[in-house]
Amino acid sequence: MNRKLTRGLGAAAAGIALAASGLAGAAGAARTGPAGPAASGTFSGRLYGVAATSFRNAWAVGLNPSGSMIVRWNGRTWKQVFSSAGYLRSVAARSPRRAWAVGGTDWFQPRTLIVRWNGRKWTQVPSPTPTGTGQLGGVAVLSSRDAWAVGNTGLGETTSARTLVLRWNGRAWKRVPSPSPGPDSYLAGVAAVSARDIWAVGQIGDNGPGTGTLIEHWNGRAWKQVRSPTPAPGGDLYSVAAISARDIWAVGHVGINNASLTTLIEHWNGRAWKRVPSPTPGTAAALQGVAAASARDVWAVGQTGSADFTCAPQCATVILHWNGRTWRQVPSPNPPSNYLNTLWSVAPISGRAAWAVGTTDYASTLIVRWNGRTWR
Repeated sequence: MNRKLTRGLGAAAAGIALAASGLAGAAGAARTGPAGPAASGTFSGRLYGVAATSFRNAWAVGLNPSGSMIVRWNGRTWKQVFSSAGYLRSVAARSPRRAWAVGGTDWFQPRTLIVRWNGRKWTQVPSPTPTGTGQLGGVAVLSSRDAWAVGNTGLGETTSARTLVLRWNGRAWKRVPSPSPGPDSYLAGVAAVSARDIWAVGQIGDNGPGTGTLIEHWNGRAWKQVRSPTPAPGGDLYSVAAISARDIWAVGHVGINNASLTTLIEHWNGRAWKRVPSPTPGTAAALQGVAAASARDVWAVGQTGSADFTCAPQCATVILHWNGRTWRQVPSPNPPSNYLNTLWSVAPISGRAAWAVGTTDYASTLIVRWNGRTWR
């Protein structure tokens, strides 16, 4: 299974089957508008990314049996508002009138895919794929003239993957040179403090003995690799969240070939990245998303698994919370499933409100909400 395109999906055959059948039958033209009732927030498919600008406006993106999917929270209910060919992995929003979502055009031979919300509708925007294949896994927005997207070129298992960084200048998306250490490198998440202070995280290698965490930084002139801890062979970072220039979080896992994975949380203090202790519920667990409401209110989400992370007999959601002193597990919803509940992304609105999204059995979306006391 291609590591660059599955980012924490595990080895579930059902996941591949949905992707293949969904993308093979996806229509080429985008569809905008309501697509059925969704008061419960459950749709066919899976959600990889979520972003919220207020209590009445949130976006979630992913994949359904027809292709890519965008759903929107209007303060009362979730409704599907967009679908097209491909899949979407990440979404970022600055206001109810401005948002970006990124992903790929095809699960197995992808080109980059970027769509934009202009306050009225979602439309695809041209984006470069320098080597002919590649995908985007993270996006961050600073202004109407400054946005960043990260991912990788190549397919990973069939051709060496290289990091890919694109920048929006108000008129077009263009590639910006970025380090690609080792024979196989990719970026999965990006977060911006300012136009001269941007972080991207990912992995070097493809789950072999030489695999390690990858962190890169934009200083306003160039992207440079920054030393990051890889506590044991097999480190991988999936997501990054920026609070200030001296307060950045990145999350992922430690382990090789999905064996006995443990959670990995790293923190930037303005001088260096250091690992911060974090619980690993069950026999194995990985974190796939992180976001912050404040310096003392940070959320990380992911999933547990068996020792070999095959979800045999079952994988369950994981939610961790940083209170300014320590990371602790918080009870998380797990609806009835055959083998899998997982969360890929989280978006806090305030200390009393947040959204997290993922999937149940890769067949239906999973959307949970923090009300200040519990996740439901």
